[in-house]
Amino acid sequence: MAGIEHLVATDQLKTGLLMSIEKGQQARQQYYTYEPVFDAFIMLVVPPETDTVAHYVDDQVALLYRADDYEIVGIQVEAFQKRFVPKHANVERVWRLSDSGTKLNNMGDLIFAVKHEERRLAEEVLKAANNVLGVPGRELAEALDLEPA
Repeated sequence: MAGIEHLVATDQLKTGLLMSIEKGQQARQQYYTYEPVFDAFIMLVVPPETDTVAHYVDDQVALLYRADDYEIVGIQVEAFQKRFVPKHANVERVWRLSDSGTKLNNMGDLIFAVKHEERRLAEEVLKAANNVLGVPGRELAEALDLEPA
């Protein structure tokens, strides 16, 4: 992480929104996306059009937070397919849709498989990045109702 200059200190980032989602005080939203041009997997608890800032916790993984209140709202993993997936066997297994066990005969099968597997992918990504995400990663998993790392 040498050379990464943070806009705010890590201890200034807040998890109040994640906690309120976990406790049912806020609606549970979950958005997963993969940006192929950028090679980034993004997981959010707010709509994707929300302005966020990346706070890198290592050279690939960043906590995403809202600039106006420093609330953590997701994570972003860069060089996802190129570097992150090959390093983590469980992520790689889920990432390859052919390993889902679902026979893909039509678009309906594909849509079902993607919806089912995206949650598994999110869980495996959080588990793989747990050592750099720490408490915010566990709280994000709980806010998304995923199995904590």
